[in-house]
Amino acid sequence: MKENRNIDVWSATSMVIANMVGTGVFTSLGYQLFDTQSGFALLMIWIAGGLIALTGAFSYAEIAGRLSKDGGEFHFLSEIFHPALGYMAGFVSTTVGFAAPVAGAALALGAYLHGVFPMVSGPLVGILVIIGLSFLHGRSLSIGLLFQRISTLAKVLLMLVFIISGWYVGNKSQIDFSPNTTALSEIFEGFWFKASFSVSLVWVSFAYSGWNAAAYIAGSIENPRRNLSRSILFGTLVVMVLYAALNWVFLSSTPIDLMKGKKEIGLISAQYIWGQNWGKLMGGVISILLVSTISSMIFTGPRVLKTMLEKVPQLRYWAALNSKEIPVRSIWLQALVSMVLLHVMDFESLIYYVAFTLSLFTMLTVLGLFVLRFKSGKPEGYKAWGYPITSLIFLIMTASVCVFFIQVKPFESVMGLATGLVGLVFWFMSRSERHI
Repeated sequence: MKENRNIDVWSATSMVIANMVGTGVFTSLGYQLFDTQSGFALLMIWIAGGLIALTGAFSYAEIAGRLSKDGGEFHFLSEIFHPALGYMAGFVSTTVGFAAPVAGAALALGAYLHGVFPMVSGPLVGILVIIGLSFLHGRSLSIGLLFQRISTLAKVLLMLVFIISGWYVGNKSQIDFSPNTTALSEIFEGFWFKASFSVSLVWVSFAYSGWNAAAYIAGSIENPRRNLSRSILFGTLVVMVLYAALNWVFLSSTPIDLMKGKKEIGLISAQYIWGQNWGKLMGGVISILLVSTISSMIFTGPRVLKTMLEKVPQLRYWAALNSKEIPVRSIWLQALVSMVLLHVMDFESLIYYVAFTLSLFTMLTVLGLFVLRFKSGKPEGYKAWGYPITSLIFLIMTASVCVFFIQVKPFESVMGLATGLVGLVFWFMSRSERHI
């Protein structure tokens, strides 16, 4: 069947930004503050996370340009290595990569709204938003994309308002952002990162997850050889700058003790910048704009799920497209998984589980670029900037963080590995027909 390439470069870029900006940046700082107190060290976590994401984005842009079909890691790893590894990645993408972050974003949205309106039930709000957006994206591609562009623009404008307001207010909390001895001791232990700094990078990697969002819909993007790399790289750079500036505002405007261990960082900070009433209003706006993050993952995730399920004869029913070429059954299947996860996992464990598991398969995908170059040489289109240095930096940094994480959070690590292994079941089920 001929692929319908109807997503332009701006829609793809907005999808990248919307997938990245949301739950992570408005919630992660509160959990990082348990182990890190220095303003300089905290900003370095966000800058380091952005640079790691950017080095990965260079590699993904080339891979996606070469293998430009929907499916993301499922398609990439199946083509580069083996279909069994592709199915493991596909199952992780659909559950951990999209359904779980949808649940996390819904929990954060509910926490923000509950902070503004205490009578509101956070989990109920999350469920209603998931159902509403699933219905929207299942009805119309054009309306869904229009909603995505508008909500993403609104989200970026809100962040700019935060940043400008925080800059005007100045460093009210008197936190020290200088690279002094205390700050460096919170980052390094000997010649490498401290375990606590590495675990904080897991939170940041969750906040940056989504930089590869355009790769999941490569088969639907106009002129993918040019527009894929543009959407991934431009989206990642924009978000990296916004994240560093926004966290400077959070730290400089609000006492650390009030943010420690809290999800609704944006609401707390807004109340210190604009006062109690205006701050609550801004908290309400943030909660509404988190809808954009949920929307982008509800649009993207089912296309990965559809690509995998159509290869499994017993589950092909769920991969069917409707008359408008929308994978509506996959949309509702992902929505169901998200709503289950929303109830069975707490927010902190959910984020650790997501970030660690996704890191494993992004590492394998970037490693696949070396295999592609060995088999087929340099591409005709976009070439990964700085290859092989940037790809090696991504692999070394991500692997180091994963090793520290396994030591500190063994339960979430085992859960992530087990999730990937479940994907092998789908591979065995697909073997009755030809492999991908």
